[in-house]
Amino acid sequence: MLRRLALLTLAAVATFVSSPTAPVSAQSSASTGALAEMAAKVRMFTLDNGLRVILYDRGEAPVFAGAVVVRVGGSDEVVGETGISHLFEHMAFKGSSDVGTNNYSRERRLLARLEELAAESNAAQDLSPEQKKEWDEIHEELRELWISDDFTRRYDKQGATGQNATTDKEFTKYFVNLPRSAFEFWCEMESERLVDPVMRQFYQERDVVLEERRMRFEDDPGGRLYELLLGVAYQRHPYRAPVIGYERDIRSLTATRLEAFRKRYYVPSNMVVSIVGKINPERDMPVIEKYFGRIPAGPAVVRNIDSEGPQQGERRVTLRMAASPELIVAYRKPNYPDPDDAPISVMAEILAGSKISPLYSELVKRRQVATAIGNDEGPGTAYPNLLMFSASVKAPHSPDDVLHAFDSVITRFKRSGATAAQLEVAKRAIGVAYLGHLQSNQSLALDFASSELEYGTWKASVDWYEAMSKVTVPDIKRVAEKYLSSDSRTIAVIEPEKQEGAR
Repeated sequence: MLRRLALLTLAAVATFVSSPTAPVSAQSSASTGALAEMAAKVRMFTLDNGLRVILYDRGEAPVFAGAVVVRVGGSDEVVGETGISHLFEHMAFKGSSDVGTNNYSRERRLLARLEELAAESNAAQDLSPEQKKEWDEIHEELRELWISDDFTRRYDKQGATGQNATTDKEFTKYFVNLPRSAFEFWCEMESERLVDPVMRQFYQERDVVLEERRMRFEDDPGGRLYELLLGVAYQRHPYRAPVIGYERDIRSLTATRLEAFRKRYYVPSNMVVSIVGKINPERDMPVIEKYFGRIPAGPAVVRNIDSEGPQQGERRVTLRMAASPELIVAYRKPNYPDPDDAPISVMAEILAGSKISPLYSELVKRRQVATAIGNDEGPGTAYPNLLMFSASVKAPHSPDDVLHAFDSVITRFKRSGATAAQLEVAKRAIGVAYLGHLQSNQSLALDFASSELEYGTWKASVDWYEAMSKVTVPDIKRVAEKYLSSDSRTIAVIEPEKQEGAR
C-alpha cells in the first residue's frame, strides 16, 4: 500500500464524507468529481535549476503547510555509510553561516581543524591523548560561538507548529505549519539550510544518533527483531540495512563525508517543494523563485541498486533474549505501480485489519494463542517489498504454536478466498483509516511531493485509490495463491531466554 509514501487525497475524503455508508462502487464514482475539482487547483512549476514546486490553494484560514522532500534515504546507502541520510536530517536543523553562530569566521576555522583531527584518528574514534586534549579545547571554544537551537527558535517566534523531519528508505522530509504572514520567512529559512548548511555540533549529534539506535534497536526487542528480519529477507538489496544505520557505520561518519553526501543528493532535480493552504501562485511564485532558485543545479542522481532476485525457499531467524515471544511472517511482494499492489493491500486488510478478520478471529479469539495481530507493508516503496503479519504470543504458547494456527488460516483463505462482504468492509476501512490525515494540509503537502518524486506525478495516491476501489473477489483469491507462498516468506521470532536454573 502507499501508506509509507503517500496518503489518500481529497478524492477519498470527499467520497467518505459525502456518503460513509455508500457502496464502494458509488464512492469510486464520486471520487472522480472530487479529483477533477482538486486537480484544477493544484499547480506545478519547475524552476530554472530543476526544482519542482507544487502549490495547492486550500481553505480559508490564513495558514499553510510547507514541505521540502528529498529523494534520498536508506535505500541509497551502502555498507560503510548506512545511516548517513538520517544523520544529515539531524544536521539540517543546526543552521547556516548566518543562523546558529555568533562568529562564523572563527567557527569555520575550528570546524576545519576538527575534520583534520577526525581524518587522522579514524573519524575521531582513536584520538591520541594529545589529539583528545586539542579536540576538547576546540569544542570548549565552539560552545562559546554556537547559538543552540537558533534555527528552531526562529520558527517558534513565527508561530510554527508541527515542525519536524523524517527519514525513511526513500525520502528525507522537512515540514512545518505556519501562519500565512510567515511565508517569505519559510522560503528564506528552508532554502538557506539547503544552500548553506553548516555541519556544526556534528560529533555531538552523532552520539545522539548512536543513543537513539541503542534505544530503538539494541535495547528494544521489536526493533532488534525487525532489523534481523530485514537482514535475512534481503541478501543484496539495501533494504536489508536499518535506516538509522549500523553502529559501526554511524561511528565512522564524519562531517566531511556528510558534506560530500549532501552535494550528491541535495540537488534541485532530486527535491520537491510542496505548499498547501492559503496560497496564491501568482503572488507566491516570485518569492519562491527568489529563495529556492538560488540553489545551484547539480548532476542528476544516478541509482545503481542491485535487484534482490527471487527467493527460493523459506527463511527463518530466531532472536533469543529476555523478552516476550513475538512472531513476524513476511512475504515477498511487488510494489506500486504493479497492478497486484492494490489487491495485496486489500487482502492484508481482510486477513488481519480488524477484530473480525480471519487471523484475529482464529488466533486471538478462538485458539487464544496470540494477544494481538498486525499487518504492514515495507520497508520501503520504491522497490519490491514485503507484506508482513505480526503476532504477540500468548503464554504459555510458543511462536511455533502461533505459526501453526496462522498457516491453517492462510491455507483455508487461499482455498476459499474472500467474501463480497469482507471485500466491501476492507475497502471502506482503508479509506476511513486515512480520513483524519487527509484533513491535514501537512499530510497533503508531503503526499504530493513524495508522489511526484517517486512516480513522476503528484496524483499517484489517487491512482492507487482508484485501483483499490476496483479490486474484486477473484483478484483477492489470485494474489493470495500467488504471493502467500511459504517459499517466498521469511519468519522471524523472539524466543525468550531460559532463566538460569530453570528446567
